[in-house]
Amino acid sequence: MTADPGSMLGAPIAVPRVLVVDDSEINLKLMEVYLRQGGYEVLLASDGVAALEIAKTQQPQLILLDVRMPGMDGYAVCEKLKSSQLTKDIPVIFITADTNDDSESQAFAAGGADFIPRPVKRAVALARVKAHIDAYAQRRSLEGMFRDVLEFAPDAFVLTDARGLIVQFNACAERLFGYERQELLGTPLERLVSQCLQGGQSSTQCHRKDGTLFPAEVSFAPLQTNRGILNMAVIRDVTVRQQFENDLQTSRQQLRELAAKREATREAERKHIAREVHDELGQILTALRIDLSVLKIQLANDNPLMEHRLQNMKDLVDQGIHAVRNVAVSLRPSALDMGLVPAIEWLCDHHAKHSGAKFEFRPAEDNVAIDEVRAVIIFRIVQESLTNVARYAKASRVTVTVERRQNELYVMVKDDGQGFDVETIGQTKSFGLLGMRERAIALGGVLEVDSTVGHGTQIVVKIPVDTIQKQEVP
Repeated sequence: MTADPGSMLGAPIAVPRVLVVDDSEINLKLMEVYLRQGGYEVLLASDGVAALEIAKTQQPQLILLDVRMPGMDGYAVCEKLKSSQLTKDIPVIFITADTNDDSESQAFAAGGADFIPRPVKRAVALARVKAHIDAYAQRRSLEGMFRDVLEFAPDAFVLTDARGLIVQFNACAERLFGYERQELLGTPLERLVSQCLQGGQSSTQCHRKDGTLFPAEVSFAPLQTNRGILNMAVIRDVTVRQQFENDLQTSRQQLRELAAKREATREAERKHIAREVHDELGQILTALRIDLSVLKIQLANDNPLMEHRLQNMKDLVDQGIHAVRNVAVSLRPSALDMGLVPAIEWLCDHHAKHSGAKFEFRPAEDNVAIDEVRAVIIFRIVQESLTNVARYAKASRVTVTVERRQNELYVMVKDDGQGFDVETIGQTKSFGLLGMRERAIALGGVLEVDSTVGHGTQIVVKIPVDTIQKQEVP
């Protein structure tokens, strides 16, 4: 990572380096003696111009700066130091005989970190110098650790300035984009990222050096550095994750299609069995009943015992006929042959007869044109909903609505029962709701459940009209 010397953590310095700036040779010699006794390497400058040059080239860890100097005074020198990227982080301690409030305020306003009053006391000077050098070393160490974290991070980090030009990026970015660092420094971030935001996170396409694109998640955040505020972009290649997600989505869709096909096959079998049971077995039982009636007329007039037995046999046959009809209806209600709306209306009437709840059916103005397989699936969703109402809701009023709303078929089952906690039910093995939801998804629609304990339940199914009209039977 290329960076200026002022922003890099160099090799460990065994002897801290201090620059002393003073136009008085006596003061320079005095501070040199003090500092060397304290174990520091000393650099000397007798004016501001020389001090600026030494600070840039020698990079001291601390600057002791006299305020009163001919030409460029200490405040001006400090301002120059703080305006340079190379020297802005070096702490500056002013040495001055002026200890009034105005002098102190001006010293801090110029960027000074501290001040030492004249006459300089050795113990005070060394204590101040040590405190600021230790703090400076700690800060540089933390900065170095932070740069190491960025450099070896598993994601690509790219730093840009206020103009959006790249100033730094890490090793992962080199590998990800295929550029050498010097190729990108000073170029706009748009060279790498299609969509650049100033904050937050977005999904976008990124460009490699070889011209290929890859999907990425890019997070943007401001970062305070020794260059001021930079914009940090964290870029993560999500190609593999997207492939997994696409594969998972494809697998789910295939499972739903398989489930829809299985449901269609099951309904076809139910329809066939219902007709066989109703037509074949029903006809046999009906014929048997007729024969029993004839036998009763022919043989039982003078035989009370025979008449009683024949009547019992007729009653059993009647029960069989009734059971056959119930089985056929359970397998497939004949009302489905008339369309979805009549079938749901029959279902509401059936539940109204066998429960204490009052049912209100609100049908569409016109019969809904829908293929048989999808009509059966929607019918089964309503049937499951009403079965749950009968078993658990303890409702006194149930409303079922079937209508078209713009480009959707809208089906709603609403009750005033005891309700339930939707989140709790979602965490349990509630296969009834799961089955209804999967059936709706198989038709390209959605199923919404809204329920609150003590305030009833509302189940809404929305199926796109285009799907109803155009989608082929699974």
